Amino acid sequence: MSYAVPTPIVAAPPAGRRPVSVATAVALLWAMAAAGLTYAIGMVVVTAGVVGRFRDAVAGSDVADNFVAVMWLVAALALVLSLLVTALFVVLGIALRRGSRLGRGITLGVCVLGVLAGCGTLAILAAQRAGDAAPGTLSEALNSAYPNGWIVLNVVVAVAQVVAYLVVGLLVLVTPRGFFGHSPSSEWAIPQTNPFVTGGSEPDQFSDPAVSPKSTSNPEDEFWSRPNE
Repeated sequence: MSYAVPTPIVAAPPAGRRPVSVATAVALLWAMAAAGLTYAIGMVVVTAGVVGRFRDAVAGSDVADNFVAVMWLVAALALVLSLLVTALFVVLGIALRRGSRLGRGITLGVCVLGVLAGCGTLAILAAQRAGDAAPGTLSEALNSAYPNGWIVLNVVVAVAQVVAYLVVGLLVLVTPRGFFGHSPSSEWAIPQTNPFVTGGSEPDQFSDPAVSPKSTSNPEDEFWSRPNE
């Protein structure tokens, strides 16, 4: 007895629609890129004022130039890094909107690195707040040169960075994998058109019935089948 295997139904996401989680993750990524670029530009502006106040406080010091060079180097690196991250986030956002599996993997990796970087920044800021510089030293003059609330602002930015990366990673993880091109197993994705046949040699119900070959007439058989004449 034979039976036809039913064709499995593979549910496909509607064309032209993307999950809300992807749209939210992309919007958050682009907002983070804009906020990071704004922060880097603000850091360059703040560094210019810090350098002026620091030079006035340590006038005549030979080591002050080294501190100033480090401050400008940090500000320049922060701006360049922010530009690169902005470009990366724009590309990742476009890739996520298109359902790219590579974009999904890179985004998750960036989220892990971002969380680690944010935690490292919080640890550095905590160490700075824990140790008070001795009065009259270059470290004390440098801390006084920064605007009031600068460290608090950096703490807020670092916490927001950690939370934002966690949210983006979670949104990407909860997005259906089918949106990023993860197809089901090929065994079930390809419709089975051949019927399932039981019994091995038993013909199936869709094949042509077996036709027995016609026997050819043999002259000798005809001779012996005649009555005696």
